[in-house]
Amino acid sequence: MKSHLVHVRFSKEGRSQEISLNVPEDTYILYACLDAGLEVPHVCEQGWCLACAARLSSGEVDMSDAYLYYPQDAAKGFILLCSAKPRSEVTLELDFHGTRRAMIQHRLDHGLLVRTYPKVLFRRGQKKEG
Repeated sequence: MKSHLVHVRFSKEGRSQEISLNVPEDTYILYACLDAGLEVPHVCEQGWCLACAARLSSGEVDMSDAYLYYPQDAAKGFILLCSAKPRSEVTLELDFHGTRRAMIQHRLDHGLLVRTYPKVLFRRGQKKEG
């Protein structure tokens, strides 16, 4: 399985951190971040709620698994980490609160659905035990 280098610049409470991960093409970037021990905001893990919104600075991602993603989002460089699979080397910007607010405002400005909340505590591709 091919993997791609994913560079992520996080901003949280005025502090910045940069990390790089090798992410397989069949893995959502959110899960690669979580598996690496990074705290990344997320709620629905299905591409609905915008909690994991990020900006794509360079590279390509596959967003076809997102339940709610618009061409206008892609045109402005917004992606949802829970539904993004890398297709090349990628650089992302993630301000824990600012990116989500910017994506919400972008959708409001274009008359697009902002958010809904489906299943919680759901990790795509894995069965719940119990």
